[in-house]
Amino acid sequence: MKKPLILAVAAITLAAGAQAETKFYGKMNVSTSYDDFTESFELSSNASRLGVKGSEDLGSSKVIYQAEFQHDVTDGSALSNRDTYIGLAYGEMGTIKMGKMDTPLKKSQGKFDLFNDVIDLKNVLAGENRMDDSINYTTAKMGSVQASLTAALGEGVSDGYSASVVFEEGDIYAAVAFDTNLPGKETETIRATAIYTMGDMRFGALINTVDAADIAAVGDDELGFAVNASMKMGKNTAKVQFESGDQNTSGATNIKAGVDHKLAKATKAFAYISQFDNDASDVFGFSVGLEHKF
Repeated sequence: MKKPLILAVAAITLAAGAQAETKFYGKMNVSTSYDDFTESFELSSNASRLGVKGSEDLGSSKVIYQAEFQHDVTDGSALSNRDTYIGLAYGEMGTIKMGKMDTPLKKSQGKFDLFNDVIDLKNVLAGENRMDDSINYTTAKMGSVQASLTAALGEGVSDGYSASVVFEEGDIYAAVAFDTNLPGKETETIRATAIYTMGDMRFGALINTVDAADIAAVGDDELGFAVNASMKMGKNTAKVQFESGDQNTSGATNIKAGVDHKLAKATKAFAYISQFDNDASDVFGFSVGLEHKF
């Protein structure tokens, strides 16, 4: 393990122990994967992370903070920033945060992506952005509705914006969101997400549109979409997901299926297969792995 990583982990651990309202947390997700394009096996870290987050009461408000770092546990590479911010929470007035954060559009999918981090939605659809130099305001929940707005500062170029409105009540989750002119992205994206839970079964649909000038092959369809379903069966969850769009590569589709097996409350094993196609190639692959949250 490299010295900078040791120091970073030590600093996070000390910070977590310094205040009662601070929590040290993390996730390790490692899989062995194979695909018939490279014809090789690969060990993947799948966005494994360490973080510290917390709050402190200031009387009429409270300060909130988070520092989260991604670490490739397969080769011990250096940490890289994920969502890292400081802000203020004002009860019924909502929260304001400053730092590096997922956009409201990215967050608006909620828990839609059933294969998140391992065979991620971002391989087909645009909009999975985490932006530097961000200022975010999120309302308190107004009944079943919550809104969020981020300004991503261009610092010398045009500022960009992302916003979402989320409805969540009982078994229904629905959200609409948009990105416009994010620094370095210069696209306009609109996303709508719906998830319905029916007992042990769950169904989801997501629609993504981008400007015609910004898609992978100009003149092709602006529309991208994904649908999925899952079913819990004791300690096992079977799931399937299909994605289609020209937004990252022309003519891309990805169908994925797999099973999660719960070993403990915070630990699962998984086995997934996928078939990815685009105008240039088609690739079949599989992944088996282990995830633990702490």
